[in-house]
Amino acid sequence: MFQITYIKSINFHENIHPRYYLAIMNKMTYYFQPTNKPVVLLLHGFLGSKSQWDSMVPMLESQFDILYVELPGHGESPSIEEYSIVDLSLEISQYLEQNVIEKVHFVGHSMGGYVGAAFAKAYPKQLHSLNLINSIASADLPARKQMRNRAIQLIDRFQNAYVSMAINNLFTKKEHETHAVIIEIMKELGKSMTLESVLAALRAMRDRPSQELVVDFPVQYLYGNRDTVIDKSLIEKELSHLDFEGEELDGGHMLLLTHSIEVLKKLYFIE
Repeated sequence: MFQITYIKSINFHENIHPRYYLAIMNKMTYYFQPTNKPVVLLLHGFLGSKSQWDSMVPMLESQFDILYVELPGHGESPSIEEYSIVDLSLEISQYLEQNVIEKVHFVGHSMGGYVGAAFAKAYPKQLHSLNLINSIASADLPARKQMRNRAIQLIDRFQNAYVSMAINNLFTKKEHETHAVIIEIMKELGKSMTLESVLAALRAMRDRPSQELVVDFPVQYLYGNRDTVIDKSLIEKELSHLDFEGEELDGGHMLLLTHSIEVLKKLYFIE
């Protein structure tokens, strides 16, 4: 049975903005306060949370209503032992229908972008645009699947070490120097996640299908030329194949944190 519970977020959690309403659904948590402006949906990546958008949102709120979504087991979302990327796209579609949100500008980072691509494939009529940050519409390559499998086999014994290593790999050497505090905060949040949540996310990313996108709305890719998680050559190959727009930035896999202003200015719907 599909369930939805609304809780006004005042005093619910110190990190939740008091103007937002919290909706807890089957797999994810949603934060939204409608004011009849166009809606921008923000979905973070693996080991992240809604707070990673904080530097961008103040510059968006004057023109857009912000709908934050948190992945299963991340932030305030419940820990789920098993789900797929397609499952998450279905739940977002249902949330939009229940809240009479006709269309959104979808902005997804990394794993959030995987969900965005699946959403665009299945529910194109609910999109104004799709904006992928450090993300891709195609499935994991075999080598990447093997890496996820090794992590799944070892993580029950070395969860904290895995989380620390995984987060280190998201940033360039220079970014480690300039964003040391942000990196440490991200590690602490990642280590607070349950083992089940981390495993479920790894399996969902590993098993996601490729999304062959044939759409009639704008699609924008923003990617880092020093990204060691998704090499820029893969994204450029996909851009060429699908004939979408892309912007390369000088950074790693966490552009929404390390290059937030540049990312904001390059989103499709920002003039």
